Amino acid sequence: MLYYIAVAFNVWMIVDAIRRRAELYWFIVLILPFGSLIYFFAVKARDYDFARLGVASPKRPRIGGLTELERRAEETPSVANKLALGDALEAHERYAEASLLFREVLQRHPEDKQALHGLARALLGLRKAEEAVEQLAKLLELESNYRDYSAALDYAEALWQTGRSEDAVDLLHGLVNETRRINHRLALAHYLRLAGQNGPARVELEQALRDFESSPEFVQRRDKKWADRAQRELRALRLGSTAGLKRET
Repeated sequence: MLYYIAVAFNVWMIVDAIRRRAELYWFIVLILPFGSLIYFFAVKARDYDFARLGVASPKRPRIGGLTELERRAEETPSVANKLALGDALEAHERYAEASLLFREVLQRHPEDKQALHGLARALLGLRKAEEAVEQLAKLLELESNYRDYSAALDYAEALWQTGRSEDAVDLLHGLVNETRRINHRLALAHYLRLAGQNGPARVELEQALRDFESSPEFVQRRDKKWADRAQRELRALRLGSTAGLKRET
């Protein structure tokens, strides 16, 4: 019985290491005698809040947020920890630090989708849109709907920042044709307005609201914030048109 428990525990630790995309040396440790125990206490145990269980944990005080992610990445520099920290740094607008972490991951895993997306977003924050376009193009070749199409929306922004406004609008036209989502129509209308195409922008907003009104109730609850925004955008466009007519007369 103890033998089967030990085998199951070892398999659990190996699967965990694979899931985390742990560094190679951890897999070497796992094949050594008592390696799974070493891995558990050095890596896996950090997933649990021992303070809640009434167990003292002087080596690991509970410090949340970005500081905690930085500590984890320093103590266990696995791919998963680097990616988590990179995403947090990007969210905190620490773009240069985030880009370094994502580049580290991509050196060893050039098709890591999370790293490609994270690096592109950091580059956009650093106003390096040309390079962001390159990273997002690679990502969308791997998975066109990555993170529920948020990468495609970032790609449109990167194209716009590089002066490729027609490409950005064409991309969003294709996205709207594929998904018919109200937030994607809003994005298309936004870039059409920036391009000075107020008429087509108004058409997209009106269609977005018609689609919203005919959608099921659960979809309306989910998308209400987008419908409210579409109404505000449409109202602003109409007021702008009225102001333009007054100036002309």
